[in-house]
Amino acid sequence: MCLILRSGIGYSCEKRYIVSLLFGLLGVDVRLEEGGNGYDYVLNYGLGSIQIKDSFFAKQGEGNMVKKSNLPIEPVCASSCPWFKDLCFLYGEDVFEILDKQIYCGGDIFGSAFFMLTRWEELVLPKDRFGRCDENEMFVVKHGLHERPIVNEYLCLLEKMLKHIGYPLPEKRRKFSIRLTHDIDYLFRYDLKNMCANLAGDLLHRKSIKAFGHTLKNYLRFKQGKAKDPFDTFDWFMDLSESCGLKDEFYFKAAIPGEYDCTYDVRDRRVKQIMRHVTERGHQVGFHPSKNTFHHPEQFSEEIGRLRSLGFEIKGGRQHFLLYDLPKTMRTWSENGLEYDAGLGFYAHAGFRCGCCFSYPYWDVEQRKELPIIVRPMTIMEGALFTQDASVKSLKEKMCALVDVVKQYEGEFVFLWHNDNLGREQFQHLSEVYVEVINHIKSLVQ
Repeated sequence: MCLILRSGIGYSCEKRYIVSLLFGLLGVDVRLEEGGNGYDYVLNYGLGSIQIKDSFFAKQGEGNMVKKSNLPIEPVCASSCPWFKDLCFLYGEDVFEILDKQIYCGGDIFGSAFFMLTRWEELVLPKDRFGRCDENEMFVVKHGLHERPIVNEYLCLLEKMLKHIGYPLPEKRRKFSIRLTHDIDYLFRYDLKNMCANLAGDLLHRKSIKAFGHTLKNYLRFKQGKAKDPFDTFDWFMDLSESCGLKDEFYFKAAIPGEYDCTYDVRDRRVKQIMRHVTERGHQVGFHPSKNTFHHPEQFSEEIGRLRSLGFEIKGGRQHFLLYDLPKTMRTWSENGLEYDAGLGFYAHAGFRCGCCFSYPYWDVEQRKELPIIVRPMTIMEGALFTQDASVKSLKEKMCALVDVVKQYEGEFVFLWHNDNLGREQFQHLSEVYVEVINHIKSLVQ
């Protein structure tokens, strides 16, 4: 049965996108019709009705909505909601009323979700020194909401309201899933260039004669064929994943010598051997565009072309250094025929940059259309939590707690752990954190 949701006139394509997306995640077919009485969203079913406040789209004149004056100021708490006492909306009012089967929700579910999923705030917020959106200025970070998938919470509210008016919801279609991803920033520690840099780093940066000696000793063992390159951690990751019934995705860079941000040559036969080994074990090879692709779509196209020329199916990946300029970067990914991007997470925090733990099609707010690219929001990048005071215990607890949040909503947990961090002396002891998180995931999926 197709439900009718009536709304005021204006921004019909944006409204249809967000309404269809949210209801679709609940398995409910809804058609948006404009021209209802007033500006709010109204859905009728039998003797019941749901009215949802439209605070965002209703106040816009048909034109450019992406401006600082439209940014939310403070969270709107739904303290009167009988089902959830700590719901926070970005737009709307703190009013929630139920009279028999008539519901009024003052929180603007659709405007708030549209804000989070399109990430349009990033077009008007300050940039950091690398040109990325300064995540400390993002609304959910500033207000301490970044560890909550607030859009998933809105879905739960929609579900409760539909059940209250007697609508027969279908069986839940979402299921807790895991994506274990690895950005291959550095591939060979014992190449001559990297080796010299590592030895210099031991002395000048880490100021450790012991580390210098350890690095040199291991290098000599490698040259004698007695040890693997410490950045060659592919089998370690895959062995652990396979023991839990999981698979890995390894995202490779494709810049070449002479180009900015080249750390290995994707044309090196050893690189292709590693990729072949990964795919033969049933894991995936993906794309990790270099820093030079940021604002240079032609470089992006060259690099993805090189990677594809090796003969592997490349479906998606993640920008190096999380260099995203939205929506342009997503446009570049879709124009190059990639299916998904797994990079919209935090570089200095952990949690939900997009406010959700589900994959979804991306909406380009400049071109006002849905792009053929799926966003898989990243939940944790390990380096974001590697601070000087971060203990093994605290890291385990933090990461497992976020896994539990994603499991609670039967969402998709996207985890990034770099291959080279297992091979760096200062981080080697943290391998037990990764093992602990994977084992925790295993206990949840069994």
